[in-house]
Amino acid sequence: MFPPVARNSNEWTNIYKRRTTCERSNKRAKEDYHLEAAKHRTTMMWTIRVYGIAMCQHIDAWYQESNLDLKPMLLSA
Repeated sequence: MFPPVARNSNEWTNIYKRRTTCERSNKRAKEDYHLEAAKHRTTMMWTIRVYGIAMCQHIDAWYQESNLDLKPMLLSA
């Protein structure tokens, strides 16, 4: 009821933006990359899968911001 940061402040807005960014990233890993569909038993395999997903998310973000067109390169092969 009484959070340490006032809800109508700029600090609250910045914290909330960070929170929604983390939630979108978690959703993407769980739903888009099917993280929970893998039935790994060891921590090492989970760690490898999470790192792979993080790299894919980074590549997706990098590609989305770039002006690179990969279609001609893929179709020429």
